[in-house]
Amino acid sequence: MRPVAAVALAPPRIKMPPMKAVRFPRLTTPRLVLRAPSERDIAAWFARASDVESASLAGDPVPDDISAGERWLARSRQRFADGKAIQWSLDQAGVSDAIGTITLSFATDAKAAALGFVLARAHWGQGLGSEAAREVVRYAFETLALEQVTAEAVARNSASLRILAKLGFKHIESFIDEADGEHCERFALDADVGSLASNAMPDC
Repeated sequence: MRPVAAVALAPPRIKMPPMKAVRFPRLTTPRLVLRAPSERDIAAWFARASDVESASLAGDPVPDDISAGERWLARSRQRFADGKAIQWSLDQAGVSDAIGTITLSFATDAKAAALGFVLARAHWGQGLGSEAAREVVRYAFETLALEQVTAEAVARNSASLRILAKLGFKHIESFIDEADGEHCERFALDADVGSLASNAMPDC
């Protein structure tokens, strides 16, 4: 999965210890609450996933029906339980449904994780992706003590590229996604740089 209004998930290389006994980390920002996904998110997830342009940017197939949302939730919960990823649903005050998701997918050959997030179209261009990503990067470095966060974005996804640049990610390489022939870019952010970027003023 690549990013839509933000960054895509790179395939996990390694995993963290199992998290079955770990409480899900709830995070907050000035405008957002990052919480564990639940059954009430399935309809909103399906609406986002059915947006053809968003799915194209993310490199995801468009689901046939809402039962795909049930599988998404089960997969999200299992990856957390197995220590492979943390995926948050994003809540915004005054909005009834979750506006998107943001994920850290853990690597296994180093203390690293891949960042990815997707926002519903109605919430693009408001700085919410940057706000959520900054908080997750802070959590990755300050709480999880990771050494690096990576990200991938479709070259034509200018919103993703701006967010990554704003957070201090450095371009590593360009590549072609063999699954769909898309031109993509790969980035990385090291802990020393990321700690500085996460302390920057939030987007308004």
